[in-house]
Amino acid sequence: MLAERTIYFFVIVILTLIGLVWGLMDSRRVIEAPFLYATGMALILCPQLYVAASDSARVPDQAFWVFNAMVILCTIALYWGYFSKPERQARKGRRPAVSWPINQERLYRFGLGCALLGLMGAYQLNAMGTITEWRGWAVYWLNILAFLVPGITLMLIAYVLSPSTLRLVPIVLLSLIPISWITDSGRRSATLTLPLVYILPFMLYKKHLRVPRWGIIAGFLLAFIVVYAFPVWRGQFKEHDYSQSLQDNALSDIVKGTFISDSSKPLEIADGMIVTGARYQFGRYEFGVLDIYNQLVQNYVPGSLLGYDFKDSLRVGQGVNQDWVTEAYGIPVHFYTAKSGYADLFSQFSFFGCIVLYWVGKGFRKAHDAAVFFQDGRAVIFLCFFISFPASIAYGSITQSLTLAIPQLLIMLLAFRLCIAKSKSHNGYRGVPLISRPMIPNSTQGV
Repeated sequence: MLAERTIYFFVIVILTLIGLVWGLMDSRRVIEAPFLYATGMALILCPQLYVAASDSARVPDQAFWVFNAMVILCTIALYWGYFSKPERQARKGRRPAVSWPINQERLYRFGLGCALLGLMGAYQLNAMGTITEWRGWAVYWLNILAFLVPGITLMLIAYVLSPSTLRLVPIVLLSLIPISWITDSGRRSATLTLPLVYILPFMLYKKHLRVPRWGIIAGFLLAFIVVYAFPVWRGQFKEHDYSQSLQDNALSDIVKGTFISDSSKPLEIADGMIVTGARYQFGRYEFGVLDIYNQLVQNYVPGSLLGYDFKDSLRVGQGVNQDWVTEAYGIPVHFYTAKSGYADLFSQFSFFGCIVLYWVGKGFRKAHDAAVFFQDGRAVIFLCFFISFPASIAYGSITQSLTLAIPQLLIMLLAFRLCIAKSKSHNGYRGVPLISRPMIPNSTQGV
């Protein structure tokens, strides 16, 4: 590696290690934004960054330094936002004057309704057989399927508040569908996010529960296998031919190939660097509006009903057009792998996009403190829905994630409205330090 590229690489590795080591120092921190963010960097960004740093022909110097400067700024911004100023009540150990307890009975019923709606979407997609083009009804049923996991999440929160076998059985049965996305299709996103979905409510409400450090390290190694080996094995997974898949593509060969540059193999981070460099070179910024608007048109305007010509006429601009990206360096990119949170933010606001991650860090710190210290129902539900967001910044488009998350946002807001009640602090304990009074039992959360 060239000296300048080596410096960028090691600075980013050090920033990644800061988040990982901080989380391992207290294993309850594995549900906090800095650790999750650093996990995404370690799994996705750093291995591919090593390859890109070693191959100057694949990523030009300008694209390399622009992208990596953006990564460094974004990482510092998120850490700064998270650590800069804990919530005032949490620092003083005082309960806010107003609490937001969850009505766990309503929450369970509401979650069950959402999960059953998602189940209908899964059934209809399965009835369509092999889907060769994601347009029309396939997209509509997929949007309905998106209600399944949030519904299970709400049911699980209610179960943790008031455990019973009657509540647990539907959760287990409904969970068989997202688990099949892992075992049958080898879906990376499901494999990485579902464990968080299931463990988070317990971590939020059981304040002495800790994940063993050996479990965290083992989970990290398993996640590495999921990210890089599952895409290779996925085809045979669908046929339930697991042993043959492992024999045809040995894990050791896959790991070795991860750190070797191969121009025939798509590399999301390298493509993201080239797109970011092209943005910098041509000044094609979207200022937070055009990309979101085009994503909304793409995902929610029914072309099969209104006509695809009409749908195409609603789009504005060209987005990540292959022509002008290739024009920058003469290097084509794979269209569907050209996005990451860093490239996405840079395409909107140039280097100033890192400010967004400052507020992401600050917002997740506020939600964490409200959920863990005060069991604020709004914060609990928010975290259970979006806990994987910090980790996804390293490999997913932020604007695309937000537009695809509209069904989840609607469910979350409805849950706030229907299942959470605003109430004054209990028994006049307003402003009294939490350590000086008895703990309020969990059973009161549903009152």
